[in-house]
Amino acid sequence: MHLPAPPIAASPFRSLIRPELARHGLLIAMVAIVGAVSLTLSIVVGDRVETERLGSLVTHFLRTVPAMAYFVLLWRFLHMRRTVPADQRAGWLRADLTRSLADPERLVSAAIALVLMVTSLVAFTQLKRLIPLIQPFSWDETFIALDRALHFGVDPWRIAHAVAGHPWVVTAITGAYNFWLFLMYFSLIFACFSMANRAARMQYLVAFVLTWTIGGNLVATVFSSAGPVYVDRLGLGDTFAPLMDLLRAHAVAAPVTVTEIQDLLWDLYVAPEGLNGISAFPSMHVASTVLMMLYARAYHPRFGQVMAVFAGVIMLGSVLLAWHYAVDGYAGALIALGCWWLAGRLVRRAGAAGLAG
Repeated sequence: MHLPAPPIAASPFRSLIRPELARHGLLIAMVAIVGAVSLTLSIVVGDRVETERLGSLVTHFLRTVPAMAYFVLLWRFLHMRRTVPADQRAGWLRADLTRSLADPERLVSAAIALVLMVTSLVAFTQLKRLIPLIQPFSWDETFIALDRALHFGVDPWRIAHAVAGHPWVVTAITGAYNFWLFLMYFSLIFACFSMANRAARMQYLVAFVLTWTIGGNLVATVFSSAGPVYVDRLGLGDTFAPLMDLLRAHAVAAPVTVTEIQDLLWDLYVAPEGLNGISAFPSMHVASTVLMMLYARAYHPRFGQVMAVFAGVIMLGSVLLAWHYAVDGYAGALIALGCWWLAGRLVRRAGAAGLAG
């Protein structure tokens, strides 16, 4: 007599894929639409599709993983020191990390979210390449005039340098500006893996896609501009020549690498197979930092306060370092606030319909 073989238990990962895909339904739909628009416009405009962008983004992310891991370990260590009794700390950190990394639900949810976020970033960078092809730079002079009108007839960069123009202050702000990309990646990866406050997690991921698509692609195309640093090279006058002279002088007195990066981007832009990725309005540095501030505040008001200070530094740095007009930053902040609000409404409706959670 042969007894039937016991049923093979379903893999916990496989059994979670369908419900997690359903929870990310809203995000999947949004990224699919953005990807389809990116591909369609690339074909219509006749620009090559940058399939290598995916590899580039993954490579850049992998380079930041060790630093991210360090900050996560530091955060959990400080949490242990503050909340775990001394006699219970032995092995606590290892158990805490093992528990997090071995959680099937966390890993499946994170894998889906990561694929979606990387796809959205690839679509964004491809659409950004198309901006000067669809709409040549035509708004710089308007934004220069608007900046002066909003700041009592004074160019905002003059105010910024009067407040924070010391060479070492410029260097510190340059460092914060350069740190922005790592922080954005960190917050995005954190959100993908986070299991706490799922509503805020999904709101941030949806708002991220909305902000970069609406602000970084749609609005940037309609109001195509190059920014103060490139005004002279576009033949629009020498309004910002004194600012560029100040930055180059600062580079002599203290480490300031911004001018080298600006020159490199322009060289890539004007090359025969140029990188058509220059865009000033709105400031996505400011928009994404305001978005990170809102997400941080959803966890703890103090986190939100720290990120609010960082957002202020980025806003100041965008003008101080000649990347943006002041109105670029104001618009970026407003777009982030609007997309955060809209994402909240969409997530709540999708949650009620079983498409997000």
